[in-house]
Amino acid sequence: MGTRRVPGVLGQPRQHRLDHLGSGRRAGGMVQVDAIHGSEATTQPVGGPTGSGQTASMDGYDESTYGDRHAEVYDEWYGDDGGIALTRIGTPADVANGVAGLAGGGPVLELGVGTGRLALALADHGLEVTGLDASGAMLDLLRAKPGSEHLTLVEGDMAAPPGLADGSFAVVLVGFNTFFNLTTAEAQSACMASAARLLRSGGRFLVEAFVPDPEMARDGVSVRDVDLDRVLLDVVKVDQAEQVITGQRIEISAAGNRLFPYVLRYATPEQLDVMAATAGLELEDRWEDWHGTTFDDTSPAHVSIWSKR
Repeated sequence: MGTRRVPGVLGQPRQHRLDHLGSGRRAGGMVQVDAIHGSEATTQPVGGPTGSGQTASMDGYDESTYGDRHAEVYDEWYGDDGGIALTRIGTPADVANGVAGLAGGGPVLELGVGTGRLALALADHGLEVTGLDASGAMLDLLRAKPGSEHLTLVEGDMAAPPGLADGSFAVVLVGFNTFFNLTTAEAQSACMASAARLLRSGGRFLVEAFVPDPEMARDGVSVRDVDLDRVLLDVVKVDQAEQVITGQRIEISAAGNRLFPYVLRYATPEQLDVMAATAGLELEDRWEDWHGTTFDDTSPAHVSIWSKR
């Protein structure tokens, strides 16, 4: 564990614990990213860091791609019985407890609702919950689950949520690193501005995300799982200048090969604070986990709480 200098405008040196940190996910889904934070996977670098300023990209990838391509395996891989954890800083019940305490009984909007692990847990608290996702396939899976009838579901881009009235929500939530699946700084800033618009006065915008480690960001191949007739790999390309990771999760099996693409843009807590302030949101608190542990320079992840002025 050493001091890592965050390049350029990202701020001062920070110390982080990154052992076996959780994952980043696409709106409506999740992405495990070994290139940017610690993991149990084995990573083999391919070439050197890609800090040339050329943005990592994937032709044809848009806000619905991740969810639509991962929908068929999402609950199998990332559910309670799956082999890959969505997060290591709190269970869905922990998240729901934390959000319910901050909502004060008011309505909650979850951006990137996916298959509804958080939204359903929030509804169990008696909260009025709206879930938005860009993937129709993910929302179809959620609609088929018991309890979904208590949710209001909206299909749309979380950078520009459609059809929701200004000042409607006590809390807007982006859990499980989903915020980083907005693939540009502009989209992330737009999401912040949209959240501020949708919040009532005094409402809170919550983001759960990992703290990035730029020195770990590299092109590489990670071995995720090996079975008798199947292997699961992650192949990633990292643009450090743009803070963008482009990847494919590759399943090779006796039944054939399948590709599951993802793109994300990571950001530091300090960068998120600048976006939030520009949107008219003020940092109220920052936790290390959903139990309210104080965030500090060794924290591997954060739950950031901004309030509407």
